[in-house]
Amino acid sequence: MCNHTPEPPGGAPPLNSKTRFGKTTLAEMVWANRKVQRRFKGRIYRITLGLDVRSRAAIAAKVGEATRFIAGDTHVFDDLDLASAHLGRLLDARPEMLLILDDVWTPDQLAPFLVGGARCRRLITTRLPELLPAGAHQVRVDEMSVAQARQVLTFDISGALPEEIERGLLKATGRWPLLLRLANRLIHRQVSTGVSPTEAGAAVLEQLRRRGPAGLDPAASVDLNDPRVRQTAVRATVEAGTTLLPPGGYDRFTELGVFTEDETIPVALVIALWGTTAGLSVVQTRELCAVLSGLSLIDLDPAGGGRVHLHDVIRDFLRSGLGDQRLQGLHCALVDAAGADVSPAQPQPGGGTGPARAWWTMPDGYLADNLVTHLLAADRTPEAEALALDLRWIAWRLDRRAATAPIADLAQIPTPAAQQAARDLARTAHLLTPTTPAHAQAAVLRSRLSGYRAWHAQATVWRSLHPALYNRWPLPDLPDPAQRRTLTVAAVTVAISPDGTWLATTSKDGTVRMWDTATGRMTRTLTGHTGPVRAVAISPDGTWLAATGHDGTVQMWDTATGRMTRTLTGHTGPVNAVAISPDGAWLATAGDDETARLWDLVADRATRTLTGHTGPVNAVTISPDGTWLATAGRDETVRVWEAGWNTNPQRSVSRGGIGAVAISPDAAWLTTAGDDGTVRIWDTATSRITRTLTGHTGPVHAVAISPDGTWLATAGRDETVRIWDTATGRATRTLTGHTGPVNAVTISPDGTWLATAGADWVVGIWDVATGRDTPILNGHPGGAYAVAASPDAAWLATTGHDGTVRIWDAATGRAIRTLTGHTGRVNAVAISPDGTWLATAGRDETVRIWDTATGRATRTLTGRVNAVAISPDGTWLATISGDSTVRIWESGTENLMAMMRADSALRACNWLPDGRGLAVAGDQGLYVYDFLPDSS
Repeated sequence: MCNHTPEPPGGAPPLNSKTRFGKTTLAEMVWANRKVQRRFKGRIYRITLGLDVRSRAAIAAKVGEATRFIAGDTHVFDDLDLASAHLGRLLDARPEMLLILDDVWTPDQLAPFLVGGARCRRLITTRLPELLPAGAHQVRVDEMSVAQARQVLTFDISGALPEEIERGLLKATGRWPLLLRLANRLIHRQVSTGVSPTEAGAAVLEQLRRRGPAGLDPAASVDLNDPRVRQTAVRATVEAGTTLLPPGGYDRFTELGVFTEDETIPVALVIALWGTTAGLSVVQTRELCAVLSGLSLIDLDPAGGGRVHLHDVIRDFLRSGLGDQRLQGLHCALVDAAGADVSPAQPQPGGGTGPARAWWTMPDGYLADNLVTHLLAADRTPEAEALALDLRWIAWRLDRRAATAPIADLAQIPTPAAQQAARDLARTAHLLTPTTPAHAQAAVLRSRLSGYRAWHAQATVWRSLHPALYNRWPLPDLPDPAQRRTLTVAAVTVAISPDGTWLATTSKDGTVRMWDTATGRMTRTLTGHTGPVRAVAISPDGTWLAATGHDGTVQMWDTATGRMTRTLTGHTGPVNAVAISPDGAWLATAGDDETARLWDLVADRATRTLTGHTGPVNAVTISPDGTWLATAGRDETVRVWEAGWNTNPQRSVSRGGIGAVAISPDAAWLTTAGDDGTVRIWDTATSRITRTLTGHTGPVHAVAISPDGTWLATAGRDETVRIWDTATGRATRTLTGHTGPVNAVTISPDGTWLATAGADWVVGIWDVATGRDTPILNGHPGGAYAVAASPDAAWLATTGHDGTVRIWDAATGRAIRTLTGHTGRVNAVAISPDGTWLATAGRDETVRIWDTATGRATRTLTGRVNAVAISPDGTWLATISGDSTVRIWESGTENLMAMMRADSALRACNWLPDGRGLAVAGDQGLYVYDFLPDSS
C-alpha cells in the first residue's frame, strides 16, 4: 500500500472474499494505519457502495459524494457517465491519495470510480473478484487462521475453554469473524452470570450444532461459500444469541430489518419505531439496544444521542424472516412514528396538493435520505410523489445535499409525473449549486422551475424572507423539452463513431478519451497535445480519428491501438474545429488565425488556405457529398465554400444576442439592442415585441431613452449613433464622426444633448437638435467603453481601455478628475441619483465605488462584472457577471443581498423606474425580474 511504484489499473490491492470475512474491517484498519496516513498525507477517502446501491442515479449520487469529500466540489450530475468523467478529472488534478471503495457488488458500481486518477490508489473490498479490473493485485481475505480465530472466540473470557469445545466452535462458525464475535459475546454473557467457561462454551456449541448446518456432522467445518449453509449458520448463531434477550426482544430486533442497508440509524428513530410497534419507553428501548450491542448483534455508538449500525449480513437475515406483508407494515409504522414528531405542513403555495407533514423541518440525517424509499415500500406512492414534488422539500434537500438528492427522490417514484419532474429538474441542476448569499439558492430554484407545469404555481407565488429576485417575465433560456441536461464539465467536444458503439471526447487536460456507449466505460485515453484539445472528428470507417488543439496542431490516432499516426502543422494559433471528408481522403480545420485549411491526407500537407473571416474561425463542417464546406466565425458570419480550388465564400449569414437594454421613464416599454443590428421595443406588460428598428449595419452596442420617452439613441459597431422616434420607429437622425465602433451612449437629464464613447479614443458630446458634435474629449488610450451623465447634467463620467475613470465638465469638455485604481479595462459606469458617488466595473474583476467630490475609492467589491446599475433611490447596486449571475448589493455597505442565475451570458442591466425590478440583456434574450427587499 505504501509502495511508491505506480500500480496497475485499480490502484491498490482489492480485498476479495466469497464470504464476508471482515474485508471492511481490514480496510478500516488500513485507513487508520499511521504509516498509510503518513504515506498519503491524510488524503484517504472511503466510499461505501453496498447491495442496495443499484440504480444509475444512486451510483451517480455516490460519485457525487466522492467529489464533495475529495475536492469540496459541488458540481451536480444526475448522469452517471458525466459524474464519473468529472470525478476522473478531479482525481487527475490532485496529488496522491487513497480511495477506499467498500462493499462493491457490481461492475456498474466500480467502473465510475476507475476513470482517471493516475496518482490515485484504490483499495476495493468485494466478494466478487471477477469484477475487478485486469491487472489489479488481489488480496484474498478468507477464513481466519486457527490462532486468529481462537483469539476472537476467547476474547475477554476469564478462564480457558476446553480444547474439544474450542475446536467444535471454530468448526461450527466456519472461523467467520462475525459468527466468532457473536459466539464470544454469548459465552461472555453467560460467564458474567457465574457459569463456568466450559459450561457456557458447551451450551453455545450445542445450540449451534442443533440449529446450524454442522448439526449433521460434528466433525465437519461449515462451508461458508455455500449461501444456504452460510444463511443457516447465521440463523443458528443469531438465534442462539436471541435466547438471552428479554421477552419480545427478538421481535424488536427483527424489526430493525426495515432500515436501509449500510446506514447509521439514530437511536431516536428506533425509539419511535418500537414505541409504535410494542409501546416500549425510551428507557426500555435504550436498554434493549445496549443488550443487543453487548451480544454483538448491533453496533451501538453513543455519540449524537446514540446511533445503531446493523451488519448487512444480519440485516439480510432479519429481512428474510419478516416476509413482504410484515415488512410493508413496518415501513408504514416507521413513517407514522417518525411523522408524529413532525409538525403539520402549511398549505402548499399555489394551492396544490402537498404532503400532510412538513418533513423539511425535521433534523437532517437518515430519514431525509430514505423517507421516499420508506414511503414507497409502505405502498404510499401518492404521498411519496406529493413530497418529492413539493418545492419546500426540494429546496431543503438541495440545501442539505445537492441536486442529485431531490433528483434521486423523484427518479425512484414510478409515476409519469415524478419521472417527468426528475428529467426537468436534471435539466436545470447545473444552475442549482450553492450561492452567495446562501438564501439566494431558493430564489434560483423557483426562478428556474417556474416554467415547468409541475412547479409553476408553487414557484410563482413563493416569497422569500430575505431580499430576492423574482421572474417578472418568462425566462428566455429554458431548455428545449428534448434536451436532457446541460453539462458544466471540462469536456470540450464529442464525436460518435459511425457504428454508434463508441464515442470520443476532448478535454482541457490535453487528452482525447474513447468511451463504450453500451457500458459507459472509458476504453482508451489518447495523449499527445500539449494544451487543451478543442475538437475531434472520427473517420467514416471508424479506424482513425483526428483532434485539434490549443497547441496549433492536428493530431491523428489509430482507434484500435491508440497509437498516434501523424501530426499536421500550419495554423499559427489554436485550432478550433476539424471535419473529415466523406471518403476520408482529406479533412478541414478552422483556427484562431482567421483561416480554414484543407489537408490532403495522402500528401500529408495543407493543400489550400481559406481566408475571409475577420476573426477566429470556430466551426467547420463538410457537405455529405464532399463538394462544399461551411465555416462559422467569431465575426458572426457563416461562410460556405467550394471544396475545389475556388476559395471565396459563396454566401454568409449572421445572428447574435442582446447587448444592451434601456427602460422607458414610465416603465411601459423597454428597448434592447442586438448583435444582429436591430433595436427592438418591448411591451413590459405583455413581454411582446411591439416594434423593430433597423438601420445599423452591424451589432448595436448601446441604447439610451430620452427623459420624456419620445425618442431614443443607439450606438453601434458601424461607427454611427442613430436617433429614433419611438412612436413611429423611424430614424430621425444619424450622427457620424467616430472613426471606430461606438461603445456607449448616454442622454443628458434635460434631453438636450447626448454623449458617446468610442473605440477611437474619443468621447463626443452632441447637440440633439442640430446633431452637431460640440466638445470632443480625448483621453482614453485604447478606446472609451462607457459613459454616464450626472443628474444635474453638469458633468459626465467615462471609462476606458486604459483602466481609468475620467470626469468631464459637460459644458467645456475639460477633464476635471481622473480616477485610478482599476488594473485593466473598465467596462461600465453608473452614477448615483444624487451625484455624490459612482460605481465602475472592470476587467480586473472588481466593482469600485468612488466619491465624486474627492475622487477617492470608498469600497471595492470583487467578481467578474460586465455591467453595473444603481437603483433610482440609490439604495441598491445591481451587477451582472461573467458567470451568468445577477447580484444585488446594498449600496452603503458591501453586503450582497440577493442573487439570480441565468443559463446564458449576460451583458447589460438597467433598473425599472420604480426601483422594484430590473431588466437584464443576455445572449439568449431578455430577462425581467422583480426585486423585493423583504417578504412584504
